[in-house]
Amino acid sequence: MMKINETRFKSRMEQINSIAVTEDDGMMRLALSDADKAARDLLTGWMEEAGMTVKIDDMGTIYGTLKGSDENAKPICVGSHMDTQPNGGRYDGLFGVMAGLEAIVSISESGADVKSDLILADWTNEEGARFVPPMLASGVVAGQFEAQWVYDKQDVDGIRYEDELIRHGYKGDEANRLTDAKAYLEPHIEQGPVLDAQGKNCGIVTGALGITGLDVTVRGEANHAGTTPMSHRKDPMTAAAEAIVKIQKNCIDFGEPAVLTNGIIHAEPASKNIVPGEVYFSIDLRYHTDEGMAELERQTISIIEETCAAHGVEVDISQYWKARPATFHEAVVGCVEEAAEENGLDAMRMISGAGHDAVFINDIIPTGMIFVPSIKGMSHCPQEDTKEEDLVKGVEMTADVLLKLDALDI
Repeated sequence: MMKINETRFKSRMEQINSIAVTEDDGMMRLALSDADKAARDLLTGWMEEAGMTVKIDDMGTIYGTLKGSDENAKPICVGSHMDTQPNGGRYDGLFGVMAGLEAIVSISESGADVKSDLILADWTNEEGARFVPPMLASGVVAGQFEAQWVYDKQDVDGIRYEDELIRHGYKGDEANRLTDAKAYLEPHIEQGPVLDAQGKNCGIVTGALGITGLDVTVRGEANHAGTTPMSHRKDPMTAAAEAIVKIQKNCIDFGEPAVLTNGIIHAEPASKNIVPGEVYFSIDLRYHTDEGMAELERQTISIIEETCAAHGVEVDISQYWKARPATFHEAVVGCVEEAAEENGLDAMRMISGAGHDAVFINDIIPTGMIFVPSIKGMSHCPQEDTKEEDLVKGVEMTADVLLKLDALDI
């Protein structure tokens, strides 16, 4: 296994994680915020220090390239993201970027003859916490989204994505996008409990669940809480609550690995003594096949519509985001599996339940992922944690897989 500079790796992780720490010891590096810029500035400095050529694309994604020995060889890319959820964790996304950086630097310092250019990518707005939906930059590169559509996305304060790129000096050129490569590798924490619960120290990721995001708005009649008899109400809250309970049960009955989340719900007007006139709630649906996802979405929408009709209220349902289920390239997955076996890691094949930039990049470049365990499966929260030895093994695995990919004929 390629040996890394553990002190350097840990120091760089700590420096990034010292930026914008919350009262709960969580992270607050929302995409294209001042905190995100500070992290980006550190990263680009480390890239340049390592002799990498730094380029920025039109979505703000940073690419650091270490030249290979064969000008005709396709590049190999490794990376993830540094933006976080509000009050997020220390490792989600950041581990993949820092693992990629340390792996590339360690390979360079080892004197290994690498034919391919090695590229480190830090994708913009993977989380979608500030600019909705997630994975905007990788989505543009993969042809899922139009650049102008992304530029016009606004945060809750009405600030545009493009304006923040310009303000921070991270609006680059379309010509710098990653459009062709031999392979893309994304190291990541699992963000789930499987590896930790089974005592495994490496996940060989074969693909990812598809995700469908729905916006649901239920409209009834706002009225007085005391003078409006129950029999005369058109209450969207009651309809929404009943619908949520029903679609949750339906998802359970649909069977694993189907999951459904209602992350946001709010009423208008939001008053304790008014029957609301309108209720909004969000839906996040996930499943591992296109056919199953389509059927789960159909059933979910049908249940909501039937429930609202029974309550005499109207409903609008729109899809705000969709990522198809991903099956990663077997040759890349095989390199991860081979490296785990050679280095005596207790590994298992698994599907990711989370969305990653790798899901979109998989559409244009042969892709694979490495998972390291998350203690108790905690993620997107200050309690997110991974054992130090698992982080180090993950970085060493990343370096080994990059070398295997360089030798591989895909």
